Amino acid sequence: MHIQFDTPHQYVFIHEHVRHLLLLWPKEEKAQLFVAEWKDGTLWLRYPGETYTETVWDQVEPFFFQRLKTEDREVHAVLGATFRHDNRVYALYYNRDHPEDDLYFFEVRSQRLHEIPDEEYANVVQAFLLEYPEYMEKEA
Repeated sequence: MHIQFDTPHQYVFIHEHVRHLLLLWPKEEKAQLFVAEWKDGTLWLRYPGETYTETVWDQVEPFFFQRLKTEDREVHAVLGATFRHDNRVYALYYNRDHPEDDLYFFEVRSQRLHEIPDEEYANVVQAFLLEYPEYMEKEA
């Protein structure tokens, strides 16, 4: 699935098995969160209320935006999903400026990112692919 927005302040992500659309209004220093559901080929956005919005944003905001250093460049990354595998929480990131580029996975502990050991990385990617195959079309 590919979703394209005209501005850089709108983000789609999955958290706790729920798809969300996050709208950031930098001038107002405000974030709006919507639950996004596909029905009959249409993306429906539902405002879940202030308490839900604050709860989810409090959970993901500390690690939502990241600057990742790869071997050859720095990537401005955005959270694409959180998911559980083997009683651990993981996060998938994509390149904000080039969403079609590589995806990055990290373990989340205490609202901080931790690298996944090489020997576990493929299993984490596979677990995500099984849970959300539509987000890995280019990888499948």
